[in-house]
This record gives sequence, structure tokens and C-alpha cells, in this order.
Amino acid sequence: MSRTLTQKEVFLLKSLQTRHGRKRSDRCLCEGARCCGELLKSCPDLVELIVCRDDFAIESSAAEIVRVPGHQMAKLSAAETPPGILIVARRPPATVPELPSDPFALVLDCISDPGNFGTIIRTAKAAGLQEIWYTDGSADPFGDKVIRSAMAAQFTMKLWNMSDLTAVKNSLSQFGYKNFYRTDPHQGDSCFELPELFERSAVIIGSEAHGASDLKGAIPVTIPMPGNFESLNAAQAATIFIFEYVRRQCVTNVIQ
Repeated sequence: MSRTLTQKEVFLLKSLQTRHGRKRSDRCLCEGARCCGELLKSCPDLVELIVCRDDFAIESSAAEIVRVPGHQMAKLSAAETPPGILIVARRPPATVPELPSDPFALVLDCISDPGNFGTIIRTAKAAGLQEIWYTDGSADPFGDKVIRSAMAAQFTMKLWNMSDLTAVKNSLSQFGYKNFYRTDPHQGDSCFELPELFERSAVIIGSEAHGASDLKGAIPVTIPMPGNFESLNAAQAATIFIFEYVRRQCVTNVIQ
């Protein structure tokens, strides 16, 4: 039997478009067929409500499905082009950092652009990483734009939020991480030539505009740019580092 959205549900959907609303309710909004499809496939237990346009084809037992007309979907969505479906989901519970399982720690420092943050999450997931450390000043990993850019990959990863890089270093040092590499567009050893770059270490990616924050003892590492260009954006830089790790893993597997 079909029903309409309640006023309380409409208010919740609108409030989840803001960081304050997401923090207050501990929920988030996932929009679009591909993102919602990934969420329903990977974490159906987190899904609380499915809202879809009345002509959108979907079958799911994860949560109740409420169908709305297209003009209402346009009002409920934060996207410029309203999607056919959106999902209200619980954020994965925040926990204190535990023993990392990844060979190296990927650290994002003040990555405030939602598109870059989400793209990095998606790239890390594609490379088989399970964790990301990020500092205050970064985008909300469960903001709607970040979720769309990440294709909902954040729901299946551990995201550790720390106040700053010093807090990250103190925490990782307790787990035996010794070297901290601070990416720099202009100086440092090449990321393609540093043999211990991914050996129980941390690789810190900063924003394109400001770079990574200063961190005592951090080792500068750079991406060679023969074209002498100013810099790459954060997502591009992170992708190069992450897939340099993948390349080395592939080479090691072939040798073995």
C-alpha cells in the first residue's frame, strides 16, 4: 500500500543536506541510482528509508520504499539534476582508531573540496585499502557530494577523524608506524624511487591550495612533473600515490 512522506520525514530529508543536520541525527543522504545501488548491495543494514520517483523501477527489502511525484523529488534532492532515488542511511558508528590493517596509512589533511575527498575515498577503495585518516578542516565524508563522488565507498571503509596531523602521528606511532611522508609539489624524493614509502608508514595528502600542514619529522616526497607545472589537485596526487602502491604490489606478486 502506497503512502506519502510525513512532515517529519520531509524535515529530516532537508536537514540531511547540512553538516549540522547530519551530525545531529547521525544519518546521511545517498542520492542517485548508482550510489544507492552500491549502498543497497554493500550495507543494506544501514538503510532506513528509500524515497524514489513514482516512475523509478526498484525492488528492495532493505527498507520501506516511498514513492513521490517528480516535482516533490526535485524539492527533496540536493542535486542540480534530481535523481530518481534517494536513501536515508545511518552513518557507520564512529569508533576510536584501532590497529590499522593497511600496509600504509593514507592521511588526508584539510581536504575541504567534497569532490576531491570523495574521489580519493573511491580510489582508495578500488586499490584495496580499508582505512583513511583525515583531519579537521576536511569535508564531511558523509556529505551528499562526497558520497556521490565516492560512489558510497565510505560506508564500507574505516574513516578515522583526528584534530590535526600531530594527533594522527601520535596515534599511528602507537601502532608502530615510524615514517611520515608529507607530499610536496616542489621538493622531496620522488614517490617512484623511495623504496620504503609504503612500508608501515603514513602518506599525507594536503589540499592543492595550501598543501599538507607542517609536521615535525615528516619527510617530504614529491611527484615528478617534467612539465614544470605548479601542482596537481589533491585527488590526482592521491591517485598517483595510491596506484604507485598498487604497482609495487603487482611487481612483488610477479616476482614471487
